[in-house]
Amino acid sequence: MDPTTVSTTKRIFQIASSIVFCFTVAGLVFGFAALKPILIDSGVYQELCDEYEGYCKAQDTRLNFLFIVASSVNNVSALPMGSFLDRVGPRTASIFGGAMFGLGCVTFALGIVKPYFDTYLIGYSLMALGAPALFLAQFHLSNAFPARSGLILGAITGAFDASSLPLCFLKVIYFATGGTPSVKTFFLFYTIIPVLLIVQQITFGPPTIYARPSPTLPPSGSAITSLPPTPGDRRISEAGAPQFLSPFRRNSSTFSRVLIPETPLRQRRMSSSFSRISYGIADDAGDEEVKEAMERGTGDGIVGAMFGKSVGQQIGSTWFWVMELMIVVHMTRINWYLTTVSTQLVYYTGDVGLADTLTNAFIFLLPIGGLLSIPAIGYLLDSRPILDVILTMALLGFFFGLLTMFNTTIPQLIGIGMLVIFRPLFYTAISDYAAKVFGFETFGTVYGLAMAMSGAFGLVLTPLDLLTKGPLHGSFTPVNTVLLVMGVVSSATLALRVWSYTRGGKVRLEETEGREAIAEEDEED
Repeated sequence: MDPTTVSTTKRIFQIASSIVFCFTVAGLVFGFAALKPILIDSGVYQELCDEYEGYCKAQDTRLNFLFIVASSVNNVSALPMGSFLDRVGPRTASIFGGAMFGLGCVTFALGIVKPYFDTYLIGYSLMALGAPALFLAQFHLSNAFPARSGLILGAITGAFDASSLPLCFLKVIYFATGGTPSVKTFFLFYTIIPVLLIVQQITFGPPTIYARPSPTLPPSGSAITSLPPTPGDRRISEAGAPQFLSPFRRNSSTFSRVLIPETPLRQRRMSSSFSRISYGIADDAGDEEVKEAMERGTGDGIVGAMFGKSVGQQIGSTWFWVMELMIVVHMTRINWYLTTVSTQLVYYTGDVGLADTLTNAFIFLLPIGGLLSIPAIGYLLDSRPILDVILTMALLGFFFGLLTMFNTTIPQLIGIGMLVIFRPLFYTAISDYAAKVFGFETFGTVYGLAMAMSGAFGLVLTPLDLLTKGPLHGSFTPVNTVLLVMGVVSSATLALRVWSYTRGGKVRLEETEGREAIAEEDEED
């Protein structure tokens, strides 16, 4: 759909609505660290404890299971939800996402727990299922105003980064008022939001995606005139349209988990739409144009490593599996900490009051810190090759894992700060890597499959939780140490693959230049 056929006012309202709904819906389930104390205080799963126990391991495990399943559903569903979006368009996909989220809120509010029927688990999973359908359907709105697509994209993804804040505010209000509103009241009231979302989509939501113009990429080294910088801007074309925009994500991540192609043409228009928008690359751009745009500014030697290969060849390559190892390990580390943060802090500090203070700091720093780190992440991805980005992630991940095992306040705070920066950088850099290595023709399938596989693997967190509470007698150090070592190994493996490829390319280039120089000398003789 040509955006010029829609009034400016209507497009502004569409974008504003998208930002509001992404902030309130898209990543709400990832605010579990804030919701969990409320559920404990409300007696959710209290029946699993003995009569005189205020809180027990069985209750904690069951609560953790809520988030473990929901986060896995969120990741795994991104792939089929992308295919669904391909087929039905953004309006229907948004309505479906809103309906699933609203149904999840109502189901969660019922609070029924039976041996084979748990509305808390069903409801939280439905909320996690609806979120990707809604969020993926918003990316094309950055085309509504092409000259400001970077600003729009940054606002939408920034809203996702901050979307756990509603539960953070709920926790503050709940404990400040002595238990008001109740869990049931809050989630029933929250159902108003997906209802408004559905009404908005029916009344003035775009039924099809906004088509993106095909700007001509400026030649390498040409002068580029910039618009005033925005948090999402990365490069600006001579015409003023964003040329290379950071796909900030976070969370959760699901915003770069794009779609399975229905046909090659549909894939260009929908499946890789967000990725192409992120780099300012036209839908009809060839491999050479894509490579030139993605290499500009960083000289990244991995760009185009698997361009033109079939999906099967790409998935079977070492490029895919070193990426998958990185995703699986670090998503497990992140979600393990999100699931157990309060319990870990009590274990390491030995002070319930201090642990509660640090947990409160964490639940607010996670979304806010993610937003504030966007410019730094954009600069890093703009100006440095992917190898430097991987090494930066490796350092952040290492110190996050190490410092959060200390029993004093300052190291814990620094470790939390490392995670707050590491999380959005990780999701952004991995999608950046996938786009540069595999290209856009297969991005939705390859990257979506990688995230879905990691989501399924995330169910291992429940056995880890049981292991910690059982044979390890509540000690988090063994599991954290293993995850820390695996994080180092996975980062080193990915870095080595990138280094060996880029190093090989430099050697081949030097050999070619040497042969050319010898040939020129022979001609002169």
